[in-house]
Amino acid sequence: MYSIGQFAKKTGLTVRALRFYSEKGLLEPCFISDSGHRYYDDDSIETIQKIVTLKYLDYSLEEIEDLLRNGEQQLIDSFKFQKLQLEKKRNQIDRVIASLDQAIEIGKQSEVIDTSIFLTVIFNLLKEDEQRDYWRSILPDELVERLFDFSGMNIIELNQKYIDLANQLKQAYIQPTQDEYLKSLIEQLFSLIPQDIVEELVEVLKEYEDIQLNEWLFPTPFTKEEEEWLISQADRLGVYGGLDDE
Repeated sequence: MYSIGQFAKKTGLTVRALRFYSEKGLLEPCFISDSGHRYYDDDSIETIQKIVTLKYLDYSLEEIEDLLRNGEQQLIDSFKFQKLQLEKKRNQIDRVIASLDQAIEIGKQSEVIDTSIFLTVIFNLLKEDEQRDYWRSILPDELVERLFDFSGMNIIELNQKYIDLANQLKQAYIQPTQDEYLKSLIEQLFSLIPQDIVEELVEVLKEYEDIQLNEWLFPTPFTKEEEEWLISQADRLGVYGGLDDE
């Protein structure tokens, strides 16, 4: 048998961790002396190996307790489920890394970074799959694919252009500029999505009079005041009939 200190040294765990596992009912000492000293044996080593393995596979302590109690078949079934969960997590991590790579490239090419604009772009990159699913619940699949894959430029170039235009429009809101320049900025912003897709989108959405766009899932870098100003300027300047018609 091993004292708790010897067992901790042999397994690479701390005495505190062993006591914690005991409190959780995962690893009971094989013997406790009259003076309260805890002792472990080779079977305890096998149990702690199982615990460490399952923790590494991202199981909670409650799940580990259940798996150790219910035998091999449940363990195999659980492994299959856990594999699927880890694959989903891996795919999510891959998407986050890809989005951050894109954000870094966008940031490198930006002379001025407005935090609200930049974080909005990153959020939209990270949430693209959820945004697609949202639109698929409303729009035809073919239109959804066109909406997300319309651009002839790559996603970095598209977002870079969006950042530049949004930044210039925010500046124009603070410091009024010539109408010709302002109209050009708004037209360029509108033209990021091809007009034929916008028109088709408007036609389809007419069938859903009560639809409320999920503002959390589709954020813009503009404040409410800036949005109202942008709409009024687009209407005043006659840009594609104004944002209300878009």
